Amino acid sequence: MAEKISIIDDNENLLTSLAIQLQNCGHIVTTFSCPQQALRHHAKEPADFYVIDIKMPKLTGVEFYKELCQDLGAESLPAIFLTAMGELETKCLEETSISDFIKKPFSFDILHARIKKVLSHFKPPSKSKTYKIGNLKLNEDKMMCLWFNKEILLTRKEFLLLSYLVKRPRVVYTRGQLLDLLDIDLEAEQQVIDSHVKRIRKKFKRVRPEEKFNRIHTYYGIGYAWHPQSVANHL
Repeated sequence: MAEKISIIDDNENLLTSLAIQLQNCGHIVTTFSCPQQALRHHAKEPADFYVIDIKMPKLTGVEFYKELCQDLGAESLPAIFLTAMGELETKCLEETSISDFIKKPFSFDILHARIKKVLSHFKPPSKSKTYKIGNLKLNEDKMMCLWFNKEILLTRKEFLLLSYLVKRPRVVYTRGQLLDLLDIDLEAEQQVIDSHVKRIRKKFKRVRPEEKFNRIHTYYGIGYAWHPQSVANHL
């Protein structure tokens, strides 16, 4: 999804130039030469990122940023500040808690790289797709399978087959459905699924050889289902 970027700067030429270049990179851009107008707008419609000039009449960039954070109830916002300040003033700016700043004049490539860097810090970590049923845990991101907290090394197709069954316990998948889910040619021998299931069962049994593993339940002539509790096969 394209990020919505807002540029707040009283320099109309810079506004136009940055807006065109950011739009060419696929971003949705709004521009404001008046920080008060930008405050009123973004209090109702926040952007994903803010490019803010430090030195503006009536309201400085830092004052704008602090007021917007307050209006939105946020401790911080993804933003980068544009500044033409001298070395001493820049050092003071570095010691504040604002996101980032870049000194004028600057190249667009450097600005865009800094925008992406700041945005990456504000993006929430992706949720790990982990499924847990009883003593089984599957992590789809890492394709990891844990049985009684011991890792079982599965091939990609074995992992996919197991995860399909686990996500819908007690639902019977036919061999044809499983071939389709694994993106195997439906004209292939359906015994291919039987072979995968046989190998998965063997790998589970190695973890607890003293117990009979019967969670992948066979429905003879039909297919397979995952049962959270061990049960007898249907004849």
